Amino acid sequence: MSMDYTIVHFEVANEVFNDILIAELSMLAYDGFEETDKGLKAYIPQPEYNEAVLKELIQRYQTQSDITIAEVELMKAQNWNAVWESNFQPVMIDTRVVVKAPFHQITNPFKHTILLEPQMAFGTGHHETTHMMLQKMLDINMEGKAVLDFGCGTGILAVMAHKLKATTIVAIDNDEQAYKNTLENCDINKAPTVLALLGEEEQIAAQAQQQFDVILANINRNVIIHTFDTLYGVLTSPGHILFSGILHEDIPTIMDLAQQHNLQHQDTFKKGNWAMLCFTKT
Repeated sequence: MSMDYTIVHFEVANEVFNDILIAELSMLAYDGFEETDKGLKAYIPQPEYNEAVLKELIQRYQTQSDITIAEVELMKAQNWNAVWESNFQPVMIDTRVVVKAPFHQITNPFKHTILLEPQMAFGTGHHETTHMMLQKMLDINMEGKAVLDFGCGTGILAVMAHKLKATTIVAIDNDEQAYKNTLENCDINKAPTVLALLGEEEQIAAQAQQQFDVILANINRNVIIHTFDTLYGVLTSPGHILFSGILHEDIPTIMDLAQQHNLQHQDTFKKGNWAMLCFTKT
């Protein structure tokens, strides 16, 4: 970190809203997050901090969850990576996958090892949604397939697709830091087949007539609803589409959309308050 940062300590009555806050704050120049026993700590470059904008955001969610600002502090410039690395722990899925940083020393045998530079982008495998996506991906034959990772975060799912021998992989995110981190993580995992793109739904259309055998959408309910038609349109038949980043109560909404598109429900995973749904296009 080469500048001073403002740290905002949030107390959140319902922990589910930690992830909603992260998504909202990431669009307001907040680029680091840490969950605490009481809620969330969010980091923003000191010149970007705007108290009025922050209070307006919190007010929008007060009817759904009690969110308060407990403290605002200034953190002087320091080695941010060293701070972040100290809190980054390996993620293990059975003996099949380990997600770790390059500095972790792990001798246990795993079939797949994913290296992540612990920058502050979404998708390190720690969160339930990413964990469930990785679990389901292991059950899908991706060899020689085309894969779209929409809302790629760190690029972890795109890297996993590469390790599962997918040959065409497109990873898209609208957050510049996530895009850059995806490039970095694809490089250290020697995954040159991943095409990382900065943007939103329009980047899918920019792939000309590209069709995808597997679509990974670990985003959120509203984005899934907004982009459902586009994602369905680029999914091959047969093909798999995985949705995560949704809460248990969102399942009926996504199931209804899938039925309207004649998608076949294949699997539902639940972990904590979160869900992952897998459908096939026949």
